[in-house]
Amino acid sequence: MNQSKGMKLRVLLGILVIGTVFLTALAGGYAAVQANMASLTDSYLENNYQYAKKLASNTTNLLEMMEDNLEMIAAKAGQRPVSSQELEIWFQANRQYFNSLLMVDAERRVTAVIPGQSNVGPGTKLTSEASREAVEKRVPLVSKPYVGATGRRIVLVSAPIFGVKGDYQGFVGGTIYLEENNVLSRTLSEHFYGNGSYVYVTDADGHILFHPDPKRIGELVTANEVVRKAVSGLSGSELIVNTRGLPFLAGYAYEPSAGWSIISQTPTSILEAPREALMRKLLLQVFPLCLVILLAAWRIAYTISAPLYALAKFSEESMHSRRPLPLRMPKTGRFIYEVKQLHHSIDNHLNHLNAEIEHDGLTGLLNRKSFDRTIEGWTEDKIPFALILLDIDHFKRINDTYGHPVGDAVLKSLASHMEATTRPGDLIFRFGGEEFAVLVRHGGEQEASELAERLRMNAAELALVEGERITLSLGVAVSDASAGPAEMIELADQALYRSKKDGRNRTTVFTKGGGSDG
Repeated sequence: MNQSKGMKLRVLLGILVIGTVFLTALAGGYAAVQANMASLTDSYLENNYQYAKKLASNTTNLLEMMEDNLEMIAAKAGQRPVSSQELEIWFQANRQYFNSLLMVDAERRVTAVIPGQSNVGPGTKLTSEASREAVEKRVPLVSKPYVGATGRRIVLVSAPIFGVKGDYQGFVGGTIYLEENNVLSRTLSEHFYGNGSYVYVTDADGHILFHPDPKRIGELVTANEVVRKAVSGLSGSELIVNTRGLPFLAGYAYEPSAGWSIISQTPTSILEAPREALMRKLLLQVFPLCLVILLAAWRIAYTISAPLYALAKFSEESMHSRRPLPLRMPKTGRFIYEVKQLHHSIDNHLNHLNAEIEHDGLTGLLNRKSFDRTIEGWTEDKIPFALILLDIDHFKRINDTYGHPVGDAVLKSLASHMEATTRPGDLIFRFGGEEFAVLVRHGGEQEASELAERLRMNAAELALVEGERITLSLGVAVSDASAGPAEMIELADQALYRSKKDGRNRTTVFTKGGGSDG
């Protein structure tokens, strides 16, 4: 009879170790999932809170800028009557802020409105609470939302007009059409993400002023806890259930100048995918991890250190290399939380650096490097376009007379003017020094020359330097099948040279006849 040899010690120890590691892995996995969820929750809450505070600050700055612009118009109107042409120029300069501008006398009768309205015109008497409040209080105001005579839901920003003797003459107002394209939607529309996060704004009474769903504008949402806290002047973050019964991780901030509330929120469902992915990875890695621990401890160290080393090496080479940054990050293990977060942070940082490389640091416009890449791409893709080169006349005299800080301010102001004057599809570049370039996509000679003239004439109306105005010289060239990027630049430069030679402050279009047409 053969006696049983029994279980070998190494097998027993193996079973004990494997069982211990497996149970430890389960306990550790559960703790890791809970810790990861808590970390993600806190991160989303803090990010949304900081983001809401940032947007509230930006909104305050925006409202102050709008009020300052209206106060300048009111000051002019108090000294002398403002013509419709002047009001039109003011509106064009401020159309990024307002949907319309109107002048109203002390009896609340409209004296001028830009652009013209079907239901509101000179002689129309305003009956809204916002106009009554502006006339009674006679101070700069941001109104509560109301439905105007045109049927639009409106916020009115107003500034009082006082005559030279201090007599009250009415107010100048700028409107924001809440249900249409407006300054709030343009400022906040970029802040939406594919993960369900979004931002919305309420007035001091809890009515929605801006929301990614336009149908909700005007809705009263004070049933939402964070809205009640925000309209009372508080800022913070918390997990909430909104008025439609959906849970969100919300950050909120109070905007003091108008009493508005900014809420940035992320659905809690965003946490489910990372939780499930982490649990799957942990379960799949239990047995390989046990084998790695039993066979070789060095493998664990290598598994942990290798991706960190790859990221550190990549970061060091990227910061010290004079070559362009690589397009792809090195592949790293994504099952380690710290590695994944570090990989994501470095990738975002490098993308941010690449974006900064493409823009001019002073004006914020695209730079010469971006210009060269764009014109080469359009030429290769056979996209028809026109090129406008423009130069500030006698810019050196401005620097010599007023100093370089004033010269820099002129360049930044002109850049803002050009952005307000050009079409949405046109691209503006700082070409170098005081020279700028505009690429007019699908633009022919007529469109480009008309745009160049608008830039020149509108710039002449801007008091960018106290006591004098600037003028521009411009050259225009239109692409054809035979012209490459270098030739297009040369043709536009020849036209610009002709403008300067002929006395400056003019636009010259290069023509195929061997010359330029002023």
